[in-house]
Amino acid sequence: MANQSLQNEFRVVVENVLNRWTALRLAVEHGMGGPLGLNTAIELIDYVTSYCTENKNVDSIDLREVLEEIMDQEFETICEDDSTHEISNLLIKYLMKLKEGKLEEVHAELNLMTPCEKWIISGAKIKFKQMDDSSESEDDEANQEEMEVEPTPALSSTEINPSTGGSSTNFIEESIDPGWTPVKGRRRR
Repeated sequence: MANQSLQNEFRVVVENVLNRWTALRLAVEHGMGGPLGLNTAIELIDYVTSYCTENKNVDSIDLREVLEEIMDQEFETICEDDSTHEISNLLIKYLMKLKEGKLEEVHAELNLMTPCEKWIISGAKIKFKQMDDSSESEDDEANQEEMEVEPTPALSSTEINPSTGGSSTNFIEESIDPGWTPVKGRRRR
């Protein structure tokens, strides 16, 4: 199958699969991709299509890592439901069938999938759902506070004598700083 023909056929597969991916849809609907989240999802279809068809030895592990990275960086979403694994396996399965020339088999399997709404299209209307951020109160939002960083004390060391009387080694115990810096708010007046 010619590369351009493979890309066109595989793009149809990618559109079908990604339009059914609940994690991606929820990320876009909840604004995790920002105001242009839908455009990013459209670009994701193009990127996955070209990534899979232009690389010679792409496998499901590589594709899963790419999907996880894109979901994390572009949509601030980590899929703990293992859906990136399922999506990557499905896409690679169809890619291999297309490379083997089993075009009719791929179309038949796509037609057997339950119909879904094609929401990843240019000009689609996405209903954004407001995130309930109950961690901030109205008072906190009204009074933006300056944050003051308090320096942490230096590491202290205490000399401890060993329990064996004949030993010539001195042990030094250090209290280890956990790496946290205390931050205190200071209200404006």
